[in-house]
Amino acid sequence: MMKKIICILAIVYGSMLYSQKGTLVDLCPQKTIVPLRTWTEIPEDQCYYMKDTLNELPDYEGTWMGTWNGKTIYITFKKMSEKYSWIDKYYSDFLIAKFKTVDANGNVLFDNTQISDENVKIEGLSFRKIDGKYSLIYIDPELCYTTGSIRINFADATKTQMEWSYGQRINWIDTDCYFYNYPENQYPEPLPQNVILTKQ
Repeated sequence: MMKKIICILAIVYGSMLYSQKGTLVDLCPQKTIVPLRTWTEIPEDQCYYMKDTLNELPDYEGTWMGTWNGKTIYITFKKMSEKYSWIDKYYSDFLIAKFKTVDANGNVLFDNTQISDENVKIEGLSFRKIDGKYSLIYIDPELCYTTGSIRINFADATKTQMEWSYGQRINWIDTDCYFYNYPENQYPEPLPQNVILTKQ
């Protein structure tokens, strides 16, 4: 029962995380703009907008491909602009991503490329102060709420190769989860842990 409550809360959290327009939209005819690489605390509900002032996010947009363990992944990144976060209580620009993973024979293993932008499973968070990499979060309700954190950065000066690092966490696997009795090495692997992605 606790698992179901946590799942419901995760759905509500995910659906409210980024909204097209927040309650402040009418109260914010003019916003205070701060750059994406702002690491100081931003006041809540004060009409702040963490904007991609250096126009960094468009370099990530488009479809990228990588291979690992006999699988190929196609990830499409898209920039979202001036969205209100119900969690952070300010507006921001960020990336979202949709992906398709196929096996060596071309059979589709995972595909969420047709879902709406509001229901994506990968959403951007921010550039990290410690290393400048862009961080994202992955939440997948269809895989028993598998979650993970992602870090990306360009691997070459032409920005046609990207380093991808993913740490998967699977919490509270309930008995109704289809891989409940699987050994951990047989859990679904929708995303690579570490791979070089090439822009298509």
